[in-house]
Parts: sequence; C-alpha cells; structure tokens
Amino acid sequence: MKKLLLIFLIIGIYLNRSYAYFYDFLGQKNLSPPIHEGTIVIGNRSGSQTIKYIALGDSLTEGVGVSNYKNSYPYLIAQKLSSKNNVTLINLAHVGDTSSDVLANQLPKALSLKPDLITLLIGVNDIHNLKSLTQFKENLIQIVSPLKKGGAKIYLLSIPYLGSDKIVYFPYNFILDFRTKQFNNVIKIVSTEYGVKYIDLYSLSKSANFYSSDQFHPSDKGYILWGTLINAD
Repeated sequence: MKKLLLIFLIIGIYLNRSYAYFYDFLGQKNLSPPIHEGTIVIGNRSGSQTIKYIALGDSLTEGVGVSNYKNSYPYLIAQKLSSKNNVTLINLAHVGDTSSDVLANQLPKALSLKPDLITLLIGVNDIHNLKSLTQFKENLIQIVSPLKKGGAKIYLLSIPYLGSDKIVYFPYNFILDFRTKQFNNVIKIVSTEYGVKYIDLYSLSKSANFYSSDQFHPSDKGYILWGTLINAD
C-alpha cells in the first residue's frame, strides 16, 4: 500500500511540475507581438478595387514570434491579394483572446468596418482555459453568422498543433493534441453549416518544426508556411 501511494505521489509531482514548466517557460520568454500600423494599405493600383481584409484571432494572428510584422500570416495574405487589387489590412487580433473575447470585442469592430474578407483563427486559449466544446461552438456561430450576413468572404482556420516536445511533456502532448482535434472538428462543422471556407493548418503544423524561442508560437518560418498555404481570394 505504501509503495502504491509513493507511485501515485511521484506521478502527481511529475504531472504538476510538467504542467508548471510549460507555463513558466512561456512566461520567461514572454514574447510580444510585432509593432505595426493599425491599418496597413498594400498596393497602389489606379482604378483597381480595394479589398478590406480584417484578421480576427489571438496571438497567432497578431504575430507573436515573428521578427517583423511583414512575416505575419495576415500580412502575407494581404500581400498575395495585392497582386490583383489594392488591399486594406486591419488586424484586430489580440494576445490571449478566446472565442468569447472575439465575440465581445473584435466582432463589433469588424462589423462596423464592413469587411470584404475575414480570416478567423481562434481556439488555442479556449483549450488552455478549459472552455467546453459546446460553448466554443456557440461562440463561433455567433461570430460567423453576422459576418456571413454582412456579405464578407470568411475563412475559418483550424487550430494548429502548438508546443514542441521540449516544453510539452507526456501525457500533456497527447491531451493537447486530442483537444486540438476536437476543437478543429467543431470549426469544420461550423464552416460546413455556414458555407464558409475551412483551412487546415493542423496537418501542416503537426509535422513541421517551426517554433520561435518560446517553443510554442511559430517563428518567421512557421508563419510564412501558413501564409503560403492560405489562399484567400
């Protein structure tokens, strides 16, 4: 009995320390988003249409981990769009935001700006804050529905697999992966129900080694990889 209790104690200590190490490491690095203008205009084509592109999300959309905001995936998408049209990029994403924060703070701003194109990458913080799948889906629907009515093209991005094995230890790597797949399934269902495009970042990120110094957020390489994959029009 004492041996069994000792085993459980050791396991408990391991789980506690592994979990704490992950957040301690992120806190020590404490990466900040790149400095950029609130509204960025790309392209100067006389007589061309101007596309208003709004990016919604959390630190991944704000670009934490890049050395320059021009390597963030929203900028790279805008740059590709500018080959045919002038583009106004407005990045409303904010570090640490959950789907509830997007709904409460980012969505009203986006609707008032009457965008032509929207990308939404959200859910990582919902997972880490233990938000239920039901609540996440409800929030996602309440975000997508009014944007859809506004006529904007909407791209829902799947949650990438984040956290290298240097900071996410067993069994948290399996738990995080499982939860990411569950949340991505919700995103895919909502995209189908509302007829918006679903873009799979998970499959690409699962096999890629693209981490920045905090071993969680992507580096320039990772964001450029995402920007290459996302073909908005």
